Amino acid sequence: MEHIISIHNSGQEISLEIGKYKIDVLGGWGVELGQFSISFRNNHSGRIINCKRSFWPVQSFAFNKRAKRVFIANIVEQGTYKVEFKNSRTLKVKKTNLFVAGLFQEPIPNEEISVYIY
Repeated sequence: MEHIISIHNSGQEISLEIGKYKIDVLGGWGVELGQFSISFRNNHSGRIINCKRSFWPVQSFAFNKRAKRVFIANIVEQGTYKVEFKNSRTLKVKKTNLFVAGLFQEPIPNEEISVYIY
């Protein structure tokens, strides 16, 4: 199952099956996480799953937007989960990850950043 969620919609419920999920930030490739983190809370058992940083931050395009993989989640129990975003204001995303171009670019507005869970 695929989900696109704004980073300011903490508490949104999604249905997840057992497996490994990738989480991409949509909007640009120059991603600075700061203290930003994502966790999933199972509605039935209360179990909390904290996402881990992706070892390979793959760059791609998703839904006609630049996407960069930042987290991986390993779901061991099927069910409905609440998505919890922490410190979403510390996440900064620029269109490019090139150093020189990034010097002249402002980060995209924080309200426009979303994540793609798949």
